Amino acid sequence: MQITLGIVTAVFAGSINGLFALPMKLARKWSWENIWLPFSILALVIFPPLFMLPGIPHLGKAYASLDWPTLLIALLWGIAPFSGSLMFGRSIVYIGNALSFALLVGGMSVVGVLAPLLIYSPADLHTYGGKWIVFGAILLLGGLALCARAGRQKAANSENNVSSRREALLGMALAIAGGALSGLLALGLNTEWAHRISHAAWQVGGAQEALAANAVLILVYIGGAIPNCLYASYLLSSRGTWQDYKHSCLAYSPIVLLMAIVYAASGVLWGISTSPTMLGRLGPSVGWALFIGAIAVSSNIGGFLTGEWKNAGASAKRMMIGGLIVMVAAIGIVGFGNLQLNK
Repeated sequence: MQITLGIVTAVFAGSINGLFALPMKLARKWSWENIWLPFSILALVIFPPLFMLPGIPHLGKAYASLDWPTLLIALLWGIAPFSGSLMFGRSIVYIGNALSFALLVGGMSVVGVLAPLLIYSPADLHTYGGKWIVFGAILLLGGLALCARAGRQKAANSENNVSSRREALLGMALAIAGGALSGLLALGLNTEWAHRISHAAWQVGGAQEALAANAVLILVYIGGAIPNCLYASYLLSSRGTWQDYKHSCLAYSPIVLLMAIVYAASGVLWGISTSPTMLGRLGPSVGWALFIGAIAVSSNIGGFLTGEWKNAGASAKRMMIGGLIVMVAAIGIVGFGNLQLNK
């Protein structure tokens, strides 16, 4: 078992995922939907198989060995967590990249970390390592609370009109709800149907055990593309923004391409980290905690560097930094707990 490598992989995956949305700021002549539609197609449908197939040489045979309800469940399961991604994507419009990611992590931690422990491994909650993992997840929620309060202060300091405050509250609600739905991704990898797909990828598809979970993610990602592409297409039609693709398409295509590559690569790396050979029997839950904690930290560092908190006020900035420090501590505690659990 390579626990240290699994921890590093999950943290690195989260670190690059937290930065994937930053290039959106460069596409100023496109609306959100102009970016999100091609991004969703590339990041959820095109790139995941391209990145994952080399590690699963006979994926088609693996899928063919499974009954169709198992494959269908995987596709349908993707709709819920990636509807959460859609909500998160909209929250960026209202509250910016940094705060959106921070709030997203709170919802993710409850559903993706604590729920699998409570449902699938309740006995581990009473172990020494399990208690540290739970403590780390609770700290993540504490960091969320600090970040949410900082976001409210930022909205109050930066904009004093009622509509701006309403947009800030809407953005925060979308980010938290989106995180709760997104956490279902980690919960899904603990289910029996996901284990059947991973086992088929390993036994029939020729995958290494550490890469087998990616066979699940390919299907889940494709299912997740459905709500994202449909909603972006709806906005393009209702707002008449299809025509915006005539402008700056050559200039903005590399931006969307970069976003999609970073997002898809982070998902592949996270899937690898969840393997029992990496993070042990609680790999999906522990890997998720490390992944989302790193997302919160890197996204907010990126947000600070790009000026999102420029006019937020000293108190809001201090609170946000405090929330990040708590989340960094939580990442270390979860990693320590997992090491103890798998001794």
